[in-house]
Amino acid sequence: MAEWSEGRVTANGINIHYHRTGGNKPDLLLLHGITDNGLCWTRVALDLQDRYDIIMPDARGHGSSDGISSGFSIPILADDAAGVIQALGLEKPLVFGHSMGAITAATLAANYPELVQAILLEDPPLEDNAAPPVEFLQEMRQEILLYKDMSRWERTARTAAQNPGWHDLENDPTAQAKAEVDPAILEQMGSFHGYPWREVFTRIQCPGLLITGDPSARAIVTPETARQAAELWKNGQVAQIAGAGHCIHRDRYPETMRVVNEFLERQRK
Repeated sequence: MAEWSEGRVTANGINIHYHRTGGNKPDLLLLHGITDNGLCWTRVALDLQDRYDIIMPDARGHGSSDGISSGFSIPILADDAAGVIQALGLEKPLVFGHSMGAITAATLAANYPELVQAILLEDPPLEDNAAPPVEFLQEMRQEILLYKDMSRWERTARTAAQNPGWHDLENDPTAQAKAEVDPAILEQMGSFHGYPWREVFTRIQCPGLLITGDPSARAIVTPETARQAAELWKNGQVAQIAGAGHCIHRDRYPETMRVVNEFLERQRK
């Protein structure tokens, strides 16, 4: 990890910060979920960096990237990702996204088919309800503000206590990301719900893998939604990880990375 580079690019009119593993290898762009940042992919990147040049940007309003004064929505995030690909001169990268990053990756593939080789979507918010509950947003805001007032050790300890099954490489980056995120993003989350994902999926041309978890463990994508997505996405496949919640790769890392690696290897042939 000490050898990873970091930098900034101007993409879609803002400055986006990123970390990169480097090397003359296929490009793999990792897009994080809401309240996370690029380094929340640290464990995944460490496991894949020998085979891929991994780029981990901070989404706008997150990490060390610019804020959301010019907007915050899924199409805007997809435009940002396209801008990162173009600014860094990436050659049709593979794109792996979680949650917000997953629906961003899907929209990126639909809107910019010439820029993407294949996509992996980990529990994207494929939801039809109009807006998240007010109580949920209030809890998220209180959590973010709480993390901002804590020391680094206190943040990590709290995240580890909340997620006893997670690896240490997940807990610390997740905790620090929460202290960096702009709470104003929560005011724009309504645009995520009721997003026309079906129309987006019908326009995805590249191969892809939809990774789903267990709704009883608070994963978002249900079996019925996954079935609909697979029918709309002619080159898409579905892999269900039993027992995983919304953070699938954090909850069931070996099982998730097995299907991720199998998919990635198929794209290299």
